[in-house]
Amino acid sequence: MLADQAVQSVPAIVTLPAEIDLTNQEGVYDRLDAAFASGAPVVIADFTATTFCDCSSLRGLLAVQERAASRNAQLWLAIPPGTTARRVAELIGLDRRLPVYPNLSEV
Repeated sequence: MLADQAVQSVPAIVTLPAEIDLTNQEGVYDRLDAAFASGAPVVIADFTATTFCDCSSLRGLLAVQERAASRNAQLWLAIPPGTTARRVAELIGLDRRLPVYPNLSEV
């Protein structure tokens, strides 16, 4: 039983595509939702290889977090500083609503 609890406490990491926009954002949300559905208490959206993400796609992560919260889970973001995705996240205030880390090693 204790071993099951330890496995459940490990964050799931979902590596995101190089570009995220209207054409593929639903698939990204589906992958994040699937990680939560598997029982992960924390899912980390890994933007470290993402070179482009539009603001509507980033805003959509708030809906993913709302669904996660209904499962008592959390969405965290790994978005490197100096990237377009990080700049857009800061401009829309996403970094004030979700935990944002500069890379996976600092999560």
